[in-house]
Amino acid sequence: MSIDWLGYPQVVIVLWGPLAVVSGWHAAKRVIRRLPPRERFFLAVLVSMTPFLAMSVPYLPESPLRDAVPWRAPLAWGISNHVLVDGDDLLTVVAGEVLLLLFVLPIASLAASFALGFAQVIRGARRVAALAPERRGDLRLVRSREKVACTAGLFRPRIVLDRATAESAAAPAIIEHERAHARARHPLWIFLATCLLRSWWWIPGRRAVLAEVRLAAELRADERARAALGAPAVARALRAQIDAMARRDLVPAGTGFLDPHVELVHRAQALAAAPKNLPVWRTWAVRAVAALAAGLVVVLL
Repeated sequence: MSIDWLGYPQVVIVLWGPLAVVSGWHAAKRVIRRLPPRERFFLAVLVSMTPFLAMSVPYLPESPLRDAVPWRAPLAWGISNHVLVDGDDLLTVVAGEVLLLLFVLPIASLAASFALGFAQVIRGARRVAALAPERRGDLRLVRSREKVACTAGLFRPRIVLDRATAESAAAPAIIEHERAHARARHPLWIFLATCLLRSWWWIPGRRAVLAEVRLAAELRADERARAALGAPAVARALRAQIDAMARRDLVPAGTGFLDPHVELVHRAQALAAAPKNLPVWRTWAVRAVAALAAGLVVVLL
């Protein structure tokens, strides 16, 4: 059997495509990190979604686009075709089984990853409910001896604070930070990025993309809190939470003021520096170019 099978749709979608997407992000990482947090978050989430979108392109044999591309057809369109391998030698039989596995693997991995993600969301919601939250506007105040400051909920984000934190001097900065998460739907986007990147567990470098998603979300929320209250107030709140924290990551599906997945040095450095801003036209130019690149990968992969 020849090595042509390395270019089969299953192999490209499961291995070469995601590897190329993640490698491209790593190659551009230094440039991306010079951008404001909002654009960094957008790009990291887009990278996390691109392999899944490429795999999801349906098989459309009658589509005129099959003849419009410069080669046989977008490879993703053929992933649903069973590959017939001729021959009965051991290598040929093994190759056929591997190709069949590569058809099943991404689907099974996606299903398992999202099942785990939803289980974590449900577990987090139950843990919050067990703390008997009291509604106070858009806040949920809970009775806890441990520090709780997070935004929970995928479609209806809510801010969860322990009473001591809500009554502390750091409360305004923490609440403003969490409201920024809620307005931007960060818990939902982080949930999607986590489930999608986790499903490609065989691709090296994917964890760095997820770390960028989380870091950019925290930097963006810090930025909004700083715009409202000033950098010193946010820095003091961050320091107070670090000093008093007794437990981390109350709600795995949410995002919190003191997210244990985020390197705090980067947040401190960002607070010490001037805010990064781009003109509106550059912001949309960055997004348009990124969306175009992702779209080409999705359609032509």
